[in-house]
Amino acid sequence: MSEASFELRRKLRKVVYWSHRWIGLLGGVFICLLAISGGIVTFRPQIANLLSPAAVTGNCVAQVDWNQAEREIEAFGHSKINRVYAPAAPETRYRFRMMTAQNSIFDHVIYDGCAGKVTGTANLGWMDWLVDFHHNLRAEKAGRTAAGWIGLLLFLSSLGGLLLWLLSKPGVMRLLRIRGGLLMQKDLHTTTGLVSVLLLLTASFTSLWLCFPQTMRGGLAYFTSLPKDSRVPRAKKPGEETPLAGLGDIMKAAETKIPDGSIREIRLPEGYGNVQVRMWREGDFRSLGNNVVTVDRATATVMATNLYETKPTGDRVVQAMAGMHYGEWGGLLFRSLYGLAGFGAGLLFVTGFLLWWLPKRLAAARASKTPARDAVTAAA
Repeated sequence: MSEASFELRRKLRKVVYWSHRWIGLLGGVFICLLAISGGIVTFRPQIANLLSPAAVTGNCVAQVDWNQAEREIEAFGHSKINRVYAPAAPETRYRFRMMTAQNSIFDHVIYDGCAGKVTGTANLGWMDWLVDFHHNLRAEKAGRTAAGWIGLLLFLSSLGGLLLWLLSKPGVMRLLRIRGGLLMQKDLHTTTGLVSVLLLLTASFTSLWLCFPQTMRGGLAYFTSLPKDSRVPRAKKPGEETPLAGLGDIMKAAETKIPDGSIREIRLPEGYGNVQVRMWREGDFRSLGNNVVTVDRATATVMATNLYETKPTGDRVVQAMAGMHYGEWGGLLFRSLYGLAGFGAGLLFVTGFLLWWLPKRLAAARASKTPARDAVTAAA
């Protein structure tokens, strides 16, 4: 390496080091809160199943009448259904989120599709609180924007840590080296960062797509085909006396459009409007499915069908961002790694802070002892 190249590399490393340190110190607390909450939210489906009443054993009903089930569930929950989470086989428990939200906290009613009856409720209010905090910092639209900027800080900090390693003396053995004493903080920081950096970069980059969708879509449009407006027309509001279509009618309409799909999630509006039915097909990478059928809430008429396999590359990229951010790729193994990376961000902040704080304390301690040593030397 020439002297000029070495000097350029040294200056670049200094700039990256300064940026990495101060981004971590100034934004570290907020990054940790979002990363750790995201690590917990990643396991939301598993936690929901764990906290739900046990499935009923015995013979299954031939076929659930979902219109009748809707009435039973709303009578039990004393509220309208807001969202339906349908299970993947062999699980039989459906989770219904009810429209009793107070500050984004919901009641969750469990319906066993095998037994054909309501089995109780799941205490998931704390999870609703955590999800809203992770998405919006409990501050709605303004919070979503703030969360996006925190995601950007995490992306820059993670990228800076990776560049620092590449600009120093990268080696595989450094990943496994944990020395004692004061060097332990540095080794823990380096090892944790390098082991989790790819997952942290993925989580932070995909968060930008969720928090700044129009900006990110606009950037993507420069490189690949992407429809300027892919929004589904909203159903016309009928007369006030028009009854809403039953849940079973909505499900049947969606299944007719995608007969080889399995319903995984239904998002119901409050009153009239569009219903989003997310469906899983063989080969989908998202556990909730890559395909969406939009249905009119009043008439159960299909407004649009969004088949992932027919979408251009741009739309596929956009949808992949959400799936990756929520840990829906790779099954439980990927969720586990993703969750650990979120907790790893907390360890990175603690060790990074100690790396900055301890040398200052040690220097101050040495400085306080120097006058005393000078006085003894002078007296001698």
